[in-house]
Amino acid sequence: MKSNIGNQLVTIGIPVRNEEENISELKIAISSLISRLELKGLDVEIIINENGSTDRSLEMLRIWESQEERLKVNKLEPPLTFQASILKMMKAADGDAFIIYQSDMQDPIELVDIFVDHWQKGYSIVAGVIRDRQESFFKKNMRKLFYRTLKLFSDGNFIVGFQDFYLISKNIYKTLATLPNEGLFLRGHISSRFGEVFTLDYSRKDRLKGKSNFKFPEKYGLALDGLLLFGTRLIRVLSTSSFLLFVISIILILVIGISYVFGVRVPMRGWASIYVGILALLSLLGLAVGIILEYLIRIYRVILLK
Repeated sequence: MKSNIGNQLVTIGIPVRNEEENISELKIAISSLISRLELKGLDVEIIINENGSTDRSLEMLRIWESQEERLKVNKLEPPLTFQASILKMMKAADGDAFIIYQSDMQDPIELVDIFVDHWQKGYSIVAGVIRDRQESFFKKNMRKLFYRTLKLFSDGNFIVGFQDFYLISKNIYKTLATLPNEGLFLRGHISSRFGEVFTLDYSRKDRLKGKSNFKFPEKYGLALDGLLLFGTRLIRVLSTSSFLLFVISIILILVIGISYVFGVRVPMRGWASIYVGILALLSLLGLAVGIILEYLIRIYRVILLK
């Protein structure tokens, strides 16, 4: 979709999977948002990626699409990961800015208006940052542990609570659109590669309807991608610790050898040398793994920047 002459175009991307219970409310909320953005002198396009739903989501989206000329519904075949679905919407977008909004409606859609206001003031990245969310004690603390671990071990300026709810300008999202579909962690790229991120704190509410389609294996895969791609300090700590343990084990081997030369017998004769030997081998293995991982990450980053 192209904007009217003189008007800027905003693309809103919405990934959908098994959300038939939320689509009616989503339609009302998006229609209201379009009206508000048009009052700001903006044109709007909506891209929805239907990602392998097994309920009536696609049928309901097609009806909505027939009623709304600004809306384009894409059925993904085969289904993609959540991050790859967002990436595909970026590739299809024409907007001067791209906004990602999730169909579970747990993020306050009113915040999109503020995203746009700050974009119009000159910010290229405006992101929602969760400070509180309605979920179980276990999930909340596991999520905090992940974010804080990633921030601790990341070389970039990773933002704790950064959610897939943000606005990014065209030059950024078109750069991201060149990434491969595999091993994606878009929030890491956005927060570490493109300069200042203007953040807005909010509380994420619980689902009003339906159940989350983001299962544990997908959460685990996303967390692993984030740690491996952006937690390079973690790998460096592994390499450094392994090297120090290797040095210590070599010193202990020398001490044991010298003690035997001078007739000094250490406790647990025989076992001490075995333990030290195992320590040396394990530390050497850890060092090798750390070096290989860092080498692979550097290759990956070089490929990304081409």
